Amino acid sequence: MKYQQNSARARAGTQARSLGHWSTSPWQIVGRAVMSALVISAVVVLLALVVVPRVMGGDSLTVLSGSMEPTFAPGDVVVVKGTDEVGVCNDVSVGAIVTYFPKANDPALITHRVIGKTIGTFEDHTQCRLITQGDANSSVDEPVSPTQVRGVFMYGIPKLGWARQWVGENPMLALAALVAVLVIAGGWSATRKPRTTVITAPRQGSGMMKQTSTTASAKPDVGVVRDRELHDRELKLRERELELRERELAHAIARSASATDEAAVTAIQRVKE
Repeated sequence: MKYQQNSARARAGTQARSLGHWSTSPWQIVGRAVMSALVISAVVVLLALVVVPRVMGGDSLTVLSGSMEPTFAPGDVVVVKGTDEVGVCNDVSVGAIVTYFPKANDPALITHRVIGKTIGTFEDHTQCRLITQGDANSSVDEPVSPTQVRGVFMYGIPKLGWARQWVGENPMLALAALVAVLVIAGGWSATRKPRTTVITAPRQGSGMMKQTSTTASAKPDVGVVRDRELHDRELKLRERELELRERELAHAIARSASATDEAAVTAIQRVKE
């Protein structure tokens, strides 16, 4: 029937649109995944190096020497949280790692492990002294006053310090490299032609709709196959519903014709009588 053919074509168009996302090129998918990974990595690094230290009142520092090897190596980044004089004496224990100023008005910082702690009253009106030593050193440092302590170690990121130092020394070159990467990635993604999906028009046969699709892309996953199976079952149920309605209509027409014939016969017999 013409009505059934039009309905089949409409359903085929709907199915083709629902499968349109499979026409995306695998290269575009990979490119988007790489770009997403880069963005997520950049956000994580930004949080780890800038946001968390500021929230904790500390800082992120680049290791320049090997005095703490193998715990830290030159080029690693250590993140410390801020503390005060009372916190140093009460909370910092032996085995902790602290960052401190070796001398007053000296901008250089040292990050070493606490190997001892002295409690008492000292001339600078503090209540303790820390004894520190680098893990790779053979001698201990000068006693550290709580006023010298900049922060307590929280976590480290290997080898990121060299990259941060290079960016700090060459900001314009780093910005140009970032822009070039974004332009290349965007142009490469735009020039890749997506693979198309060819959907053959369904045909009516033996009261069943046969659907065939030929794709140049990879084999769909299990979820898509299930969706297609459910769609096929829905089409079959609708076709059966149409067939039942046609049968009911034909039966109703037949019953109406039979009733009309019986009424005509009755009328003729009455006229004869």
